[in-house]
Amino acid sequence: MRKMSKFMAVVSAFIILVSMFVFPANAASVNYTASSVSGAKGDTVTIYVNISSSVAIWGANVMLGYNSSELQYISSSKGGAVSSGSLNNTGSSVNFSGMFSAKSGTVFTVKFKILKASGSSTLPLTSTENIDSDAKTYQCSTKSGKVTVTNNVTGISLNKTDVTLKKGETTTLTATVTPSNATNKTVTYTTSDSRVAKVSA
Repeated sequence: MRKMSKFMAVVSAFIILVSMFVFPANAASVNYTASSVSGAKGDTVTIYVNISSSVAIWGANVMLGYNSSELQYISSSKGGAVSSGSLNNTGSSVNFSGMFSAKSGTVFTVKFKILKASGSSTLPLTSTENIDSDAKTYQCSTKSGKVTVTNNVTGISLNKTDVTLKKGETTTLTATVTPSNATNKTVTYTTSDSRVAKVSA
């Protein structure tokens, strides 16, 4: 029984040591996020790639992928969180490699022109070689961005454009929104003079 107690004590001590040195309670947190936006075909949208870290990252590689058949690359620029480095467009991704000046902020921004007419386009975000000034490497998490394509309203027509009513009479107006697959087809009715005519949804 004593041998068993001693064995259990040794096992418990070993687990405590492993927890202290392999799984520290205050592990570093390095996070990258790409923004998500919406727009119609032909619109220009801006994507922000940001860093939020609990430790001072000295340098890293950060890559934002995109589908060139859905999004046309226009331009990119480094953000306030970086001190130096290169920013390149490969035709399928925008890649930053360089040094940081802040724990949080914008790494870079990218402008795209939306080419597709509907649906959405995912922007996968990855990062490697996150190191501090002592060359210690850190794991990181990433959140990819997305461009959601909206269909703007191009026109609204009514079934009646001119109506004559006597006091107390009512009529119904029906609105047709084009295109039929517009993202927001909500129509709001108002009156210019409520003493003459009132409207209701």
